[in-house]
Amino acid sequence: MKPFFKSSKSSNSTSRFPGGEGSQTAESLKPLVSQLRQRQQTREQQQQRLKTPPPRRNRPRQASTSPIPPLIANNRRNPNLPPPPSSQSLSRRPLSSPSSSLSPQPPVSARPRVSKQPKRRFSPMIYGARLLILGVGIGVISGTVLSVLSSLGRLGSSATPTTANLGLESQLEATPTPVGVETLPLSVQLNQEIQTVKQQILALTPENSDLKPGILLVDLDTGGYVDINSESAFAAASTIKVPILVAFFQAVDEGKISLNEVLTMEGQHIAGGSGDMQYQPSGTEYTALETATKMIVISDNTATNMLIERLGGAEFINQKFLDWGLHNTVIRDVLPDLRGTNKTTPKDLVNLLTQLNQGGLVSMKSRDRIFRIMEKTENDSLLASGLGRGATIAHKTGNLKSVSGDVGLIDLPNGKRYLLAVLVERNDEDSAAESLIRNISQTVYESFTRSPETETESTEDSEVEESDNSEDTEEDDQ
Repeated sequence: MKPFFKSSKSSNSTSRFPGGEGSQTAESLKPLVSQLRQRQQTREQQQQRLKTPPPRRNRPRQASTSPIPPLIANNRRNPNLPPPPSSQSLSRRPLSSPSSSLSPQPPVSARPRVSKQPKRRFSPMIYGARLLILGVGIGVISGTVLSVLSSLGRLGSSATPTTANLGLESQLEATPTPVGVETLPLSVQLNQEIQTVKQQILALTPENSDLKPGILLVDLDTGGYVDINSESAFAAASTIKVPILVAFFQAVDEGKISLNEVLTMEGQHIAGGSGDMQYQPSGTEYTALETATKMIVISDNTATNMLIERLGGAEFINQKFLDWGLHNTVIRDVLPDLRGTNKTTPKDLVNLLTQLNQGGLVSMKSRDRIFRIMEKTENDSLLASGLGRGATIAHKTGNLKSVSGDVGLIDLPNGKRYLLAVLVERNDEDSAAESLIRNISQTVYESFTRSPETETESTEDSEVEESDNSEDTEEDDQ
């Protein structure tokens, strides 16, 4: 049997497939192999570009200086890419998937990174602090509401109707506030009438007398009061000078008048009656403070007329009185007003001094000046004469043929303080009116200086007398 292959050592041996069909096939596959290698390189380049990370979003993309040639433009293939294989070469050995391997892959866009904010973790201490703040706020609001309701309830329960109610609560809105002065409460809470003192005062007025007294007493410490015809209008006489003095110092606080301002006395200002300015020649000059002091201390009528004109006239001052709640106090004539057309009431006078005492209407400095001037009043024949040793009084008297009166703030050595206004209507300068005012002042002074034991005994005696009188009345009825 002959061997299928000949030995390589044979001299007649030749190379495999020399010039035969095998060599022709190898030559025809060379272009295809080179084309496949180029495609493989192109695919590797595309994969390399995909692996490259995209630029950050916050960095602006810079335009490339060298333009990238498009793969396909104007329906023409990019000349840089290798040409497609010929139909002859592809017909010998077709590829398994030429469409998927030869088609260009579109660039894959990188997904935008979504930054997730970390969730806040609240500790129990933060929740506890918030609950504590909320609880404190609710507690404050609740306390405020309860306080307001409680105060309203106290006002409603303590309010008792009385004929001597000063009505100062209704004046809070109408009272002007001086420049630089804080508004203070101007109300005096009147508790109950002091019956023992009232009966003693009524006993001082003789029966079938022509005297008609108007009295208002207010205890500034306890709110006790005595009211006898306090809202009746009387001829004001010189007591009208007290509200005029207050209007003057209110204008000083507002900067409308200076205490050192020079006022000239003219002929129309000169008036008879009390005062010594009437004896000076026309054209005499006085400072504003000197004029106001003379109006009170010596009750100078000429000084009063000068101040009325300087303040803007009677109508302007009357409007001030209304603003202060003095509804029955009015200036109708210049001083001395012998006909008694200028009017006031004991209630209005006490009302005015109450507001001054509590720091209303004028500044504290002006209030102190007003009371110092009133303490220098030279006429001490009425309220002042009924006081004992150690008592001080800031007051103003007034006298006409038809009326006699005095109003003042009294300070006692034991620390008690009270307001007293007495106006007595009379006929033809009856001196009994002045005596009645002195006796009323003495009675009130003794009631405020009496020891508590003595006051208790007097109260019991008065109650026994009242019970005896009631028994006698019952027997008479039977």
